[in-house]
Amino acid sequence: MNTIDTLKHFKLRNTKIRVAVLEALTESSGAVSYGSLQRMLSQFDRTTLYRTLLVFNEKGLIHKAYEENGDSYYARCFGCSVSAHSHEHLHLKCSTCGGVECVEISDQLKSSLAKLPFQEINISAKGACSTCVRF
Repeated sequence: MNTIDTLKHFKLRNTKIRVAVLEALTESSGAVSYGSLQRMLSQFDRTTLYRTLLVFNEKGLIHKAYEENGDSYYARCFGCSVSAHSHEHLHLKCSTCGGVECVEISDQLKSSLAKLPFQEINISAKGACSTCVRF
């Protein structure tokens, strides 16, 4: 589904900033920090960018993947909706390149977590990402 069709699917108006943010997050191989998005999309007001991220999160288009030193990292969701975000993975912050990537967790851990009445689960780790560990 292309960007405009995705916005329509989530019942969102097609605006320049929404298209730009969604494309930036979709094209990224991992999570992108708010600061990086601000630099990449400097033609847009930072408040409008922040509000766009909030709306996308509420609608299930993105999720907040990681937070460090006041900077939030956002990643594109696939298969989420307004009523349910389903993220059964951890977020790895690379200590080498600074990137954030999603890493799948074991079925055993998923099963254990499913038995508990959590409202929200955030699992984070620091270390080398899959790209940096190869070098």
